[in-house]
Amino acid sequence: MEFVFRIVENKRVTGKDYLLTVEVDKNIVEKIKPGQFAMVQVRDKRQLDPLLRRPLGIFNVERNEVSFLYRVYGRGTELLTEVKEEISILLPLGNYFEDDSEKYLFIAGGIGIGGLFYTARLFSEKGREVKFLYGERNRENLSGLEFLKKYNIDFEVYTEDGSYGKKGLVTADLERYRDYKWLACGPTPMLKAIKELAEKLDVNCLLSLDRRMACGVGACLGCTVKTTKGYQRCCVEGPIFNSKIVLFD
Repeated sequence: MEFVFRIVENKRVTGKDYLLTVEVDKNIVEKIKPGQFAMVQVRDKRQLDPLLRRPLGIFNVERNEVSFLYRVYGRGTELLTEVKEEISILLPLGNYFEDDSEKYLFIAGGIGIGGLFYTARLFSEKGREVKFLYGERNRENLSGLEFLKKYNIDFEVYTEDGSYGKKGLVTADLERYRDYKWLACGPTPMLKAIKELAEKLDVNCLLSLDRRMACGVGACLGCTVKTTKGYQRCCVEGPIFNSKIVLFD
């Protein structure tokens, strides 16, 4: 459903990453499930361009506030940083992560933490064993770091330049967690590497995929994902897919 929400804050966190927080009704909060996303209008309501919304993972839910962590990539997200009063959003959309294990490994690459953090927080608060691996290019881009600390989530950080945490890729030590259920979100090369290792180790692994979307409700077929079951819509059958069925080119 489409809603117009009051913006609580839309602020820069670090680097090119921003946190958008909106005030929502309690009944909407109750409908949001971990891993779902929203289609966010990136322009002021008085403008007509750009027409299309942007898909953003639901980063956090706290009381009657919903937050989105996003990175400025182009004109659309640049315009979003300037919206300060009200914003039109379709939510909640897509499928979700089900709590069906006792041990979870979250693997976030870059802004992919935006699609995983809320699930990790909820599962941790429910008493599940949660380990969070967070990878970035450098210290400046670790926009989700303070949130992991705030909610006492057990995490490790990997930076490619070694400016914070371990130096290297976030996929470097995954074999240590072969008895966990893996939940991953991030760049396609990272997800492809995780899929291949999960199959090698026979690990239960779910991938939260990011695709360009026009509608977010399955009508336009613009966000299809190639799978062993044919092409599926990332916005409806996804964004979460079992790694075994995803086919990367």
